[in-house]
Amino acid sequence: MRIPIAQRYTLKNFTKFFALSLFVFTALFVMLNFVQIVNRGVLGGFSFYFLLKSIGYLLPNIISMSMPLAFLLGLLLSLAQMSQDGEIVALRAGGFSFPEILYSAFALAVLCAVLLMTVNNWLGPKAFKKSSDYTRYMLNRVTKIELKPRTFQKVSDWVIYSREVNNITKKLRYVQLIKRVNNGETPVSVTKINSAAGRYEMVREKGIEITLANGQFTQTDCKDDEKLLYGEFSSYKTLLPFISENALERRLSPLEYSSYELWRRLKAGEIDAENAARYRVEIVSRLTFALTPVVFFLIGAPLGVVLEKKGRSAGFSLSLLIIFFYYGLTLTGVVLAKKYSFLFPWAVFAPAIAAAAAGFWLWKRRLYAR
Repeated sequence: MRIPIAQRYTLKNFTKFFALSLFVFTALFVMLNFVQIVNRGVLGGFSFYFLLKSIGYLLPNIISMSMPLAFLLGLLLSLAQMSQDGEIVALRAGGFSFPEILYSAFALAVLCAVLLMTVNNWLGPKAFKKSSDYTRYMLNRVTKIELKPRTFQKVSDWVIYSREVNNITKKLRYVQLIKRVNNGETPVSVTKINSAAGRYEMVREKGIEITLANGQFTQTDCKDDEKLLYGEFSSYKTLLPFISENALERRLSPLEYSSYELWRRLKAGEIDAENAARYRVEIVSRLTFALTPVVFFLIGAPLGVVLEKKGRSAGFSLSLLIIFFYYGLTLTGVVLAKKYSFLFPWAVFAPAIAAAAAGFWLWKRRLYAR
């Protein structure tokens, strides 16, 4: 099918700014996630292989976040430049209407929305679960921990404290080991091991082997204060594993379920009322965010073509302002819908409906009136 010259020219200008904006936003989000994951496990000596796998599986979600932002920025920058250079006026003088000039951008907005539907509802949650699994496994598969004096440091299910630490001779002085066992959120028991002296050895990819001398061992029952296990020892050795006993067992968040799985669990009654509200809001919000490129087209197109004098600087500033208010209102609506059931689903859809209505008004006032 042959694309008219006006649409082809508009698409060419828009694609250039859209691709650049998508690259910038994607790179920014990748860097933010990279720094966040590294900061969580920088002392653990984790494998960069698992780090890259975790970031790689985040890419579908990162692109889905970046695409609407890049679309609006690309649309306003390209139309602002065309308006500033007088190309919009030239195309209008050539007999092309605004819908004809902007049709290719609208078609791309619809294509982005369809792609986001697929990513947000199916591909993104699956990839996010994979990324979370790799991150969790990586952070629990540490190869080294540098013990510090007078510092409580958590190693899987244990907390270790030593008043004096010599990382060269591996000797410890005045050591305390604490382990708390919980049943869900309910504490079950607390184990404490105290010793005046000891030493430690790193067992690669397994844990820290602690050897203590002349100490005490106590275990208390949180449900029954009268139950107390106490003992003394002249020599004691234990392994504090890097991987917690519950490391591989975790409750999945709604973000890690596809929309079909969320809907199936809702219908099956597998979740309580509080989580059911979160699941319903998650399903609707995915639809809302997928339609964002179309909403941004309705707002951005009429604004972009009237920026004759201020050009790209105005387009950039305007896009940031729209993004700030639109996403701020949408996220506020999501929070309110989760908290107050009577606001569901209207609070989630309200920003998109209001923005689309404003876009239609701008089209009528700014474009069809010209």
